[in-house]
Amino acid sequence: MMIEEHMINKTYFRTIVDEEHQQSPVKALGHAFYEEQMDETTDLSSVRFAQGEVYYHHRDMESAVYKWGLVKNELAPWAKKNIGDAYYELGWLNEAENTYTSIQTESTVLSIEVSLQLLALYADKNNKDKVHQYIKKALAVDPDYPNVTEIARTFYEEEQDWGKAVELAVKEAVRTESSHWFTVLTTYANKGYTKDFTPEYFTQVLLPLSRLDQNIFSNLTKSLWESYKHTSSNLAWLATINDLLRQVEVSEEEDWSDLSRLHYDSYLALMDGDYLINDLKPVVPSLLVNWMKISKAAGPLYASSAVLAWNELFPDTFNRNTLEDAERLLVSEYPSAQNVEELTALLQTVLQWTEGNDIIIGNKNKWLLSQMWNLNKKHLCITGKSQKENTAVLNKLLGEELFKGESLTVYMNHGAEQPEMMEITEMGSTLVEDIAHLPPDALVELNWPSHLLNQMDSSIITAPYRKEPENGNAFDFTLTSDGVLYVVDGSRPVTDQEYKALSEFSNRQPGIPVHFIISESEGTDTDSEDIKNSLANLFPSSQVLIVKPFMNGKNVADFIRNHYLMNMTINDNRKVTKLLHVIRTLLAHLKNQRETKESVYKETVAFHKEARTKYTHYKKNVEKAEMDRSEGFKKSYHDLKEKMKRKVQEDIPPLLQDTADEIEEDSDFRNIQDELNTLMNNKINDYLNHTMIPEFQSLLNTWIQKSREDISKTQAYLDEVNETFNNMYGEKRVALACDFQLLTDWKRDLNRMLNRIDVEDINIMNRMKPSQFLLKSAGKLFGNFQQNKQMLYNQYRKAIENDSFEEITDTVIEKVFFEFDLFEKSLKSDMKMCFEEPIQQLDNGISQSEEQINKAEEELQLMRDNPAAFYDPIKLFETRLLQCEMMALVPQNQ
Repeated sequence: MMIEEHMINKTYFRTIVDEEHQQSPVKALGHAFYEEQMDETTDLSSVRFAQGEVYYHHRDMESAVYKWGLVKNELAPWAKKNIGDAYYELGWLNEAENTYTSIQTESTVLSIEVSLQLLALYADKNNKDKVHQYIKKALAVDPDYPNVTEIARTFYEEEQDWGKAVELAVKEAVRTESSHWFTVLTTYANKGYTKDFTPEYFTQVLLPLSRLDQNIFSNLTKSLWESYKHTSSNLAWLATINDLLRQVEVSEEEDWSDLSRLHYDSYLALMDGDYLINDLKPVVPSLLVNWMKISKAAGPLYASSAVLAWNELFPDTFNRNTLEDAERLLVSEYPSAQNVEELTALLQTVLQWTEGNDIIIGNKNKWLLSQMWNLNKKHLCITGKSQKENTAVLNKLLGEELFKGESLTVYMNHGAEQPEMMEITEMGSTLVEDIAHLPPDALVELNWPSHLLNQMDSSIITAPYRKEPENGNAFDFTLTSDGVLYVVDGSRPVTDQEYKALSEFSNRQPGIPVHFIISESEGTDTDSEDIKNSLANLFPSSQVLIVKPFMNGKNVADFIRNHYLMNMTINDNRKVTKLLHVIRTLLAHLKNQRETKESVYKETVAFHKEARTKYTHYKKNVEKAEMDRSEGFKKSYHDLKEKMKRKVQEDIPPLLQDTADEIEEDSDFRNIQDELNTLMNNKINDYLNHTMIPEFQSLLNTWIQKSREDISKTQAYLDEVNETFNNMYGEKRVALACDFQLLTDWKRDLNRMLNRIDVEDINIMNRMKPSQFLLKSAGKLFGNFQQNKQMLYNQYRKAIENDSFEEITDTVIEKVFFEFDLFEKSLKSDMKMCFEEPIQQLDNGISQSEEQINKAEEELQLMRDNPAAFYDPIKLFETRLLQCEMMALVPQNQ
């Protein structure tokens, strides 16, 4: 290797020049060359090779290239490589490339050196493909060669080619088993550069690493695990790590807490309702076994309870040894202080799932959940078989005969300044003004000023006791309360069957104080003391109070104060009990919701199909109304306009003919035509302003008023349509309205047109008709001769009286009615604008209905094709609930 180092560093000359002449190698080599060349049989290649090196170090590249070019012996490949180096130093990259690529050698060192030089050269030429090619070649020849892997890693990182960088780290970690490369790979995983690889790819690294260093193994596994979270490869990763950990011998000396936490997080993520059971069965059991395996030293409560819960719902999943191990670990474990947090998280997961999948919980259940959610809020439940007796006790506490035997469930809050009662229904909360109008089994919230409740800092729930929830009420309030006051009807003897039922009731309330009130009625012969003694024998830890009709609420209040420690803080065990019941009953409620949800989708389809039919029907009607109104308005306007035209046609000619009466025998016939022209124009304008325009305006106002009445009739129809739809939707959804602004615009425009009528003077008498021309000429010639005036007078009168003035009348009509003709042409487009908005609304209604129909039908088909999408999440939630129940039992086992 020493000679190869000389070749790499271009110090081969030091093997020829003795130490005495190391400082002046040029002279020494020159002398050696002189001596050697004297012998014609001697090969001078070695000396020339060494001379080339010296010239290279002295930057005399031309001399160096010349000397190396003469080398012919075994040093020739290295000489050629050195020539390439000289060209590279000179910046002659093409010459250097050609030289490097022409080298043929079996030397590993030379091959790698050439590859490294080409790598640098192609990097300078920005030829990334060639750089990759020669990095790959160098790594293939000898990855142990100094700096080869680091050069490759640096290049990949600079180019952000993270795929190649990860592959390099994996290969080197497996090949060298160096902690350095495992650390590099961990860094890549932390930055997310590994997530595009299949999880199985990393088995080749993790398995040997688990034997080399379990601490580094844990860190790398953690980083890879985190990188695959929330990706499509998550399940594949879990399957891979499951297989891997099964082969790993876990050292109890190592800290496995990070991996245990990752098992826990993944378990919760898999159980949140997003996966089907068939997808989880290949993954979860092995995950739980490995979790239990690595958490033995750090507390296997969660893992062992998860194993047992999974096997309970999916029997025969685990072998006997695993189950026995889990049972042993569970009973030997200390209780968890996080059960409340676990159950709260589970409840939130269930609610999020229902919301994300449009599962109907119901407003009443939502309201009850909101009341139970505050685990620090205390509840006292007054219950019994007779709700009449239950509410009678509540009346005593209220100090008022508020309830009169109604079978209501009453949730009473304290702290209110004013009494208020709200009915909680599926539609929302409604203020109750008369209790008598409430339906049977209604749920009401009573806010009542109460000194007792303020002292107890507690709410009171009054509900009939039922073994099983019914009528949509998903809660047994006795199990979610912090104390139970059971009311026994004292008006008749208690039967043995009823005592048995009471015993069963008491057994269902572990850890909850249960006491009894015997409610007597007036005129009863029943011995309440016998009932009290029987209850005391059956329930020695319970207290019994006999409430007589004349007693007020103070006795009951004192009894509650004395026997219920409601002022104490609620412990975690009680909170866990509440949450377990709430979640259990919620899941039971959800199981029944599939049929409800299917019915809702069917009703949605039917509802929106009906809505679509109505929208389509009403749209056709409105479009027909638009057409009818448009044609009607246009015809009526056209008729009145033409009527006015005919009137003008009839009125103007006589008006102008009457001008003949204005001619006198002594008129100045030389200027008579101009005078008559002025007079006739004045008559026309006077007629227009005082006769035609007022009459036309009156007709137009009548037309607009009639149009308004017609559109109002259409609007009345639209109002009926609005009412129909809004009654269907149960809210103000549709507001079809014609654009009445159109009528205002019409009136404004017509008034403007009328006000703009101003016919400029028309050349009436000076038209170039032959008769007019002759009259005008005669007037000029004979106007000064008295004897001719009579003749001109007669001729002018005759000409005016006999003129039809048709051309003049047409001119007036054209000028006066020009804008009104244009207005008529715009009526059709104006009517489209008037009805545009309601038609657009109806169109939108059709589109929205079709969208809702398609969406509901798709959901229905999905439910029918894949029932597991509904039932599997609930079963997974039940598995988690069972796990929490098992963990909750741990304190009882200690």
